[in-house]
Amino acid sequence: MWEGGPIPGELGVFPGYLLARLGEASRRRFAAALEPEGLHPRHFGVMTMVAAQPGMSQQRLHEQTAIDPSSMVAVIDELQARGLAERRPNPGDRRARTIFLTKQGQQTLQRVRALAAEQQREFFAALSAEERRELHALLRKLADAAT
Repeated sequence: MWEGGPIPGELGVFPGYLLARLGEASRRRFAAALEPEGLHPRHFGVMTMVAAQPGMSQQRLHEQTAIDPSSMVAVIDELQARGLAERRPNPGDRRARTIFLTKQGQQTLQRVRALAAEQQREFFAALSAEERRELHALLRKLADAAT
């Protein structure tokens, strides 16, 4: 399961280390799952947010995803170049642009969400359904407390 080898006992007593190690393993697996689609996890995050809230500004996307502003411009440029997203003028602010998924972007996101779901099922297969629900609730609690 661990791409980096067994967990050293001296470090395995620290939950933060385990979370970091699991996060890195999950990130690598997800990036590999997206690679055949020509996408990066950042693309998935932006597309997911835009699908949920069409017309978001680049600034709002930056705030919601924690992708730095210069990288956000590049991510949206890449999505736009691939025909997955488009910028439109913001009716309330001539200087700002809003982001929308194209029909192709919506179809791609649907396909990639299925890949993400499969990757998650495989990654958490060692846990029962109840354990997965409990882990998710605990992680949400920690994430909410950390913000």
